[in-house]
Amino acid sequence: MRRCTSDRSERLSSRKPLSAAVAILAVLGLTLLVMARPVAAEEPLSPEALDIANQLNCPVCQGQSVRDSNSELARQMRQLIQQKLDRGESREEILQYFVDRYGVGVLREPPRQGYLWLLWWGPVIGLVVGVLVVVLYLRRRSTSGDESVPVPPPDYVERVERLLRAEGESR
Repeated sequence: MRRCTSDRSERLSSRKPLSAAVAILAVLGLTLLVMARPVAAEEPLSPEALDIANQLNCPVCQGQSVRDSNSELARQMRQLIQQKLDRGESREEILQYFVDRYGVGVLREPPRQGYLWLLWWGPVIGLVVGVLVVVLYLRRRSTSGDESVPVPPPDYVERVERLLRAEGESR
């Protein structure tokens, strides 16, 4: 009877390395299939096109420029920038095209005009107001601590002294 269980354990132990190797190969094959995507050939972009793309926020990706984003929209925007440059449009015309289409938020550095000045000066104003509030608070706190205790009237002091003496004598 022991022989049967030992045969079974020998068969199972000989399968372990084989099944582990098959599992590793399956995971490796699936990984290669997932990673193997067709690469879309992009036209080479001029340095000026890359610079303009760097000045624009990607509408799809938060916090990335059109130059750095890998989204399909960013790729299309880069190609459009290159096409517009090839047609002779200026940097300002291209940027204005994207502002007209996506709004001022597409610019990585919004213009310093109109209500947008708050974006530039808001943090500075907030810091100044915060420092002013702290200074006023500390000044008020220090002046409120300097108030002296009012002196009681002399007849009150005499009455308290008499009561303390009477209490001390009774003990």
